[in-house]
Amino acid sequence: MTQARCLLALLLALIGPGVATVIAQSPDWGEILGPRQGKLPAPGGYKVQWRTDLYAAMEEAKKENRPLFVTFRCLPCKQCSAFDKEVLEGGTDLDPILLKFITVRITDATMIDFRIFPVEGYQDLDLSWWGWVLSPEGSVYSVYGGRDNVSDATRISKPSLIRTLESALAWHSDPRREKWNLDRPKPDMSQPLSNAKTLPGFASWDARRPAREKQNANCIHCHQVADILRTASIDAKTFDKRKDVQVWPLPENVGIEVERDHGLLVKQVKANSPAAKAGIQKGDILGVAENQVLFSQADFRGVLHRGPRGAGEINVVWLRSGQPMTGTLEVEHGWRRTELDWRISISQGVIGAGPTFFPLKVSSGKRKQLGIHPKSMAVQPFMGTATDRAAYLAGLRSKHVVTSVNGMSPDLDGRAFLVWFRLKFNPGDKVNMGYRDEAGLPQMATFTLPAREE
Repeated sequence: MTQARCLLALLLALIGPGVATVIAQSPDWGEILGPRQGKLPAPGGYKVQWRTDLYAAMEEAKKENRPLFVTFRCLPCKQCSAFDKEVLEGGTDLDPILLKFITVRITDATMIDFRIFPVEGYQDLDLSWWGWVLSPEGSVYSVYGGRDNVSDATRISKPSLIRTLESALAWHSDPRREKWNLDRPKPDMSQPLSNAKTLPGFASWDARRPAREKQNANCIHCHQVADILRTASIDAKTFDKRKDVQVWPLPENVGIEVERDHGLLVKQVKANSPAAKAGIQKGDILGVAENQVLFSQADFRGVLHRGPRGAGEINVVWLRSGQPMTGTLEVEHGWRRTELDWRISISQGVIGAGPTFFPLKVSSGKRKQLGIHPKSMAVQPFMGTATDRAAYLAGLRSKHVVTSVNGMSPDLDGRAFLVWFRLKFNPGDKVNMGYRDEAGLPQMATFTLPAREE
């Protein structure tokens, strides 16, 4: 017996048979991430059929042993509308793979059944398009979607969607999958229906909704689902503005840039980042994170989203030249921070209090005319025709230029200003807004922030 085997035998004897069994049953990542086995299902027809009845589709999927591909789309929203159109139109590259799935399209957020779709942990709700790949019984194989502060197209593409669907379909068809026991639990359909209107925070959120939104009471957007989920903790005063807004970290947050059209191919690794220290290199392919097999960039971001809120560790497995490598991403406090300005659920949601106006950008010429420093605050308080806003009642008008709030003067406008403001102030807070009047003279408007904005 070699010295290494002697040491291993001694270690197993010392730690006991229970732990030894765990070691023996450690996943074989080479097999799990290696070539797939099994026969893929034949196309289910000649034309992609987008069903609208999810429960009937699940029964159809069970009967034919096909996975489901379910898309969510808030029709009034413009985000991801171009990609949604691209998916619906399909084409010779996408349709052949879609025909192997039971395809479902949901266009109403109130129809999302949370027993099947655990959106709080698996879907970025500031998006209006998302795709879920499910087993016939409703177990989540993969999610697809995502965006960033740049655009709604920088994290998704048709090629990467096709790759995700092909990989998930091969996973579904592999007879060894059950032995690996890596699928997420099947939904418990014996539990009561859970949707946006049954959430604990719905009644409180609905009571605070502006009257203009209640004109279509049944219309709830995806970002408003995020509002409803947050309302219960805000009412209970357990919501943490510093941590609970840092959602859906990017791969870059741990030092990884992935190829958009692949989704999991490492394009670059930042020096001295958690990924670099774990041993990940350019050209590697992300395969598993926290025991979840990855099929898309969104799957990896989902693991990051559900990961440590502060310092902690995230276990990862990746392929290098077809061989599995393992390591640990060691993240520090603050690692989750991303650009929040584009997130409607934060800039215009239930977090904190709004300024009761929309902060329009002031031109550089206007700044110079009023003598406002180019790196300090200068926003035009747009209120439309409303005359009952707190800012209006305090004397602010759309022809004025706000230059400070409670002595603070960051150079922000638009949604960036709204995010900053909401993270700083709460309903009931007293604010002193410095502004320049029509003559360019400094003035002050003082008012209390209301609990809601009409």
